[in-house]
Amino acid sequence: MSAVLVASTAAVPVGAHPPNSTDHGVPEETFHKLWSGDQDGATDGANLSNGSAVEQLGEGTDVPFDSPPRAVERWNRGDHSEFPATNSSVSIHPPDADLTSDQFIKEAYTEVFAVQPSTRARLSSSRQPLYVAPDGTLRGTVDYRVAVPPDDTSGDRRVYWSLESHQVEETRLLVDGDEETTAGGSHTPALSYSLDGYAGEDHQLTLQANISVRLRKEVEVCTAHNDEGDCTNWESSVSYPTETVTVTDSIEVTKYDLAVSGFIAEYPNGDLGLVVYKNQPWLGYQLPNGDVRGVWRFYSARDKDWDTLVYSSDDGQRTAHSPLHPLQVNAYPIETGPTPSPRRNVTILDVYGTSTSPPTLPSNVHLDVLTESYTASYGIATRATTDEQPETVRAWGLVRGVEAERPADEFARIQIDESNLSLEVVNQTEDTVTVRVTLQNANTGAPINTDERDGYVVVNGQRVNTTGNGTVTTTIERSPGGVSARYEPGHWWLNPPGYTGDSDTVLLQGSVLQLVSTLFRIGVPVSLFLLAVFFIDRITGWRIWPPWRSL
Repeated sequence: MSAVLVASTAAVPVGAHPPNSTDHGVPEETFHKLWSGDQDGATDGANLSNGSAVEQLGEGTDVPFDSPPRAVERWNRGDHSEFPATNSSVSIHPPDADLTSDQFIKEAYTEVFAVQPSTRARLSSSRQPLYVAPDGTLRGTVDYRVAVPPDDTSGDRRVYWSLESHQVEETRLLVDGDEETTAGGSHTPALSYSLDGYAGEDHQLTLQANISVRLRKEVEVCTAHNDEGDCTNWESSVSYPTETVTVTDSIEVTKYDLAVSGFIAEYPNGDLGLVVYKNQPWLGYQLPNGDVRGVWRFYSARDKDWDTLVYSSDDGQRTAHSPLHPLQVNAYPIETGPTPSPRRNVTILDVYGTSTSPPTLPSNVHLDVLTESYTASYGIATRATTDEQPETVRAWGLVRGVEAERPADEFARIQIDESNLSLEVVNQTEDTVTVRVTLQNANTGAPINTDERDGYVVVNGQRVNTTGNGTVTTTIERSPGGVSARYEPGHWWLNPPGYTGDSDTVLLQGSVLQLVSTLFRIGVPVSLFLLAVFFIDRITGWRIWPPWRSL
């Protein structure tokens, strides 16, 4: 016989908010920053003027993090254990739980509480995967109630019911439908997983629980009556009806397993050249004297689906404030592109990526957000001033604890040489000048052919390319002064060997220079003649100096 549940009209308590004091070993300086999206200001009687500076900051505004906060996992681990004590007559569940009822087992469910470490990456308005570490833990809750049929003592057949036993028999974690981990029965299961053996990035994690109940049913049947109609003989039989219900809850996740590759080089002056490609959104990577930071910041917010709990029983339902407040780390873009730090040591040479429209954050999260597109990079090229070449390349991920570290010798090494550019005037007129550019490897003298590789030569603002012998002859419009040329090498990682740039300048004999040259040619002999006259005048006393004396 099924019990009829009557919905309670009790209002949700005012206390549907997070705690206002730290717990579960979370440091005070971190705790008050974890609750983005909550109402800013005093809660539950908290007096901001009496709180610490950190408490006033956290309760007065939402606070971003530069990296995923570890305190979220510590909080969830402790908060998970505060699921209320259960009994067979009441099922305690979140309001949106998917409930299953059978003959005896009622309002049975399982619900995912948290997967950690994890980060909800708000990449765009339409793409917001839940990134999870390759190895982690899924936490959940399981509960139910048992509806014991009422006794029936009327007539010649009497039925007596009692509850023998009930339990959560087993909990399981499935990955894409395959059993990953099993554990004993628990109302608060915590199951570990490893995604390394599963193909692809996107997976479904399913928490599954078996709930069983065993009842005692005694039936008494009257087999004889007296003249007054009273039963004089009862025969009884006992049976033990059992029932098992399997409940599940699933969550879609994306495996976050950061990997890096790329190119490495040493500039002739000892600087480090590094190009790093990665397979998923990242936080940046480390250099010997600095680092490159991606576009991401983080915030922590509670899952408001757990703000209240519903207590279902034979008498109906009542709703109460929940002692559970699971937190979730979120990542969101805050810069339009990666940034070097410090800029005096690190220069970004190029960024490979796609221009992406930024997401909007939930309306109750008050943090600075982008209003223009950002570059979702998959590769960054840098030049860093350093006295040493790194042994490893280390990149940081969006999920706490997930990093990529790869030996530098596993990166493709590219040679970077100095170039030597020389400029020679071949011919010139009043309107034009013809010059020959020669471009060579400064170390070997080998010609550099820019026609077959990235890069080019600029002659007085005009782009030209050298040929197979490393030269190019070009005629340009004559300009006052001289002719300048410079070599703009392409990216060293795209056209090995790489080169540094070089430049040269030659002066032209224009009208002014020609006048100066003519004056020089005439002035030198005239000056020498006058100097000789001066000395003769001083030696002989002829008084012929200065020559214009007699004028």
